[in-house]
Amino acid sequence: MNKNFLLTGLVTTIINLILHAGAFFVFLKDFYATHPAGSIEYLKQLNRPPDQPIIWALLVSSLAFGFLITTTIKWSGAKTFGSGLKYGFILGFLFWTAINFGLFSAQNIFSIPSVFADLACSVFAMTISAGVSAWMLSKGIKNEKI
Repeated sequence: MNKNFLLTGLVTTIINLILHAGAFFVFLKDFYATHPAGSIEYLKQLNRPPDQPIIWALLVSSLAFGFLITTTIKWSGAKTFGSGLKYGFILGFLFWTAINFGLFSAQNIFSIPSVFADLACSVFAMTISAGVSAWMLSKGIKNEKI
């Protein structure tokens, strides 16, 4: 790992976190409330209120996602924003389809509409993050060769 990879991973982490948080607060929060998998009381037992996240766990998860995306993009050989979008979409679609339908199959925290709403928002966030990751990694490669 070099300095550019670490910086790219951190920027990818931040972009992915901002996009996911934005999707939740702009769209998914109200969507989940209108499409619950169970009663409101049941959901209150499962979910923390938006103003009570466990910050250290959120940071660990965000870093893991940022570096998962950055590592995958590096391994893919994507060198442009557009190629990063392509590989990011494939990664995001497969990863989030597996997660969302896996959770739906085994737990009562999602409804079918919620699965698809979360899938669309999560794939979008991962796709854009991967595009930025590919662009940043390629810029670092060019600078290292000079």
